[in-house]
Formats: sequence, structure tokens, C-alpha cells
Amino acid sequence: MDVDPKSIKDQIVTGLDGLETRQLAAIESVVRNMHRKIEFRSGDATDLVSEAFRDEMSLFLVVHHALHERALNKENFEYVFKQCLIASGDPEARLNPNQKQAKYDVEGAGQRWSLKTESGESMSRNMVKVEKLTEALWIRDSLTAEDCARNIRERVTPRLLDYDRIVVLRAVRTGSMITYSIEEIPHNTLYLALQNETHAEIFSKGIRGGKEAKSFGADYPLAGTQNRLFRMLLDTSVEKVRIWHALKECRHHGYWTLPASTPPNVAELIKPEKAELPPQRGHQHEESSQEELPL
Repeated sequence: MDVDPKSIKDQIVTGLDGLETRQLAAIESVVRNMHRKIEFRSGDATDLVSEAFRDEMSLFLVVHHALHERALNKENFEYVFKQCLIASGDPEARLNPNQKQAKYDVEGAGQRWSLKTESGESMSRNMVKVEKLTEALWIRDSLTAEDCARNIRERVTPRLLDYDRIVVLRAVRTGSMITYSIEEIPHNTLYLALQNETHAEIFSKGIRGGKEAKSFGADYPLAGTQNRLFRMLLDTSVEKVRIWHALKECRHHGYWTLPASTPPNVAELIKPEKAELPPQRGHQHEESSQEELPL
């Protein structure tokens, strides 16, 4: 589609007439923010983030941080992800119109996508944390390890068939900069682990502070190894299934680094010479005793 910059500018100027001062201030912030220089670093996976996807994601991050310092939340990310798929060549990409029927978030590019977000200053270098793999009202009635295993097999594992891919948008702030990364939890590996490794023997309640924990947890191994693929927690406090998945087993799709807030002068919106890598990748780091998994 041909774009006429002059026509667009004229429409913007005309549209400013009659707006209130607070509305003009918000627009000015967005315009100033458009001068941000985002540093993008591509990941090892190349089948999702095309140039169009990269640029569309950059645009929405710029607009979001013109008005917010907090990271994109899940609902924002769902819309942005849909728009990125449209920009990448699928005009039919859409949000799920009925999550009661199927639990995917976005459909597009021939896939059904489950989208998650993770943010915080203490981002793990080793694990991708999904705070809600699924809601689970049955957790409080799962009083034994056998109950837990049965409910995972009968209630959780089939739910994974509602979607094809699981993408997590991670955000970490370092000083005045914020870095987003897209990590993908391999759907088939997760599904097979739940299908084949869910046994009562792996579920237990740990001991912390001399007392038994309230919630059951389980460590799932990477197939054919003794390495942990993910830890699961059946959290009774919020009735959700939570998982902490090994980062090194995820597919990395790229980083976007930009200022977290809008400075008062456009001249300050310069591309960082060397944006520090966020803690999730790029550093040699062994899991320490201080990075405890929930019991």
C-alpha cells in the first residue's frame, strides 16, 4: 500500500484542532517517543520474528513506553502479537473470540498461540517462569500425590491440545533501559513430558522452615536425561498450575532494548552504544542455592 507522508501529516495537524490540553500533551509524548532508537538483537530461532514482525513490535513498544514505564502486560501483548502477525503477512490473524471453548490467545500464521508474560528486577538466568499455565480449581481437592498425578493427566495435559505454540515475553529493567525478549517453550516437549512422566512418585510437599509446604510440587526430567526440564507447582493459594521451565531448552526469538521512560528532550533518545544483556541469556551462570524453586 502506497503511503503519502504529507497527506498523513496534514491529517494529523487537522486532527489536533479542538483537542484539550491534556490530550495534546499525550500526543506530544507519543510523538517525542517515536524518536527512540531501539536496539534489536536477533535470536537463534528465525521462523517467527521477520523484519516486519521486528519493526511492528518496535513500534508498539515505542508507543507503549510513551505513556507507561511498566512492561507490557499479557493483554497488551496479545494485541501486539496479533498485529505483528498481520504485519508479517497474515491479515486474518485474530484474538481468540471464545476462550471458554479453547484456551489459545491468538490464531495466526497457521498456528494457535498461547502467550505469557514475565517481568521483574530479579529475572532468573536459568528459568522461564509461567505463573499460570492453567487455572485449576481442583487443586484444593488434590490431597494426595495420586490425586495430583491423575488431575494433571486428565485435566491439564489435554488442555495443551488447545494451542500449538507457547511464547513468553520477558521484560527486565536495567537502570533507565528495559529489555524485552521473546522465548518459546517447546510445546511438543512439554506435552510429552506431561503425558509420559506424570506419576504420583514425582509429586511431593517439601519442607521449609521445619514445616511441610501447603502445595504439591514435581520435577519433570528432560526425556532421556537426569536433567530437569521444568518444575511444576500446584499452587493452592491461587489455584493455578505454575511451571518454571529450563531457559536453555527454550527457543530464543530476539531482544528489543529501549529507554523505559520518555526523557524531556528528543536529543536524549539515542541508541545505546552497548546495551547490557539482560540476565536471562548471554551470561555464564550456574544455578545457586539462592535461586530457590518453590516447594
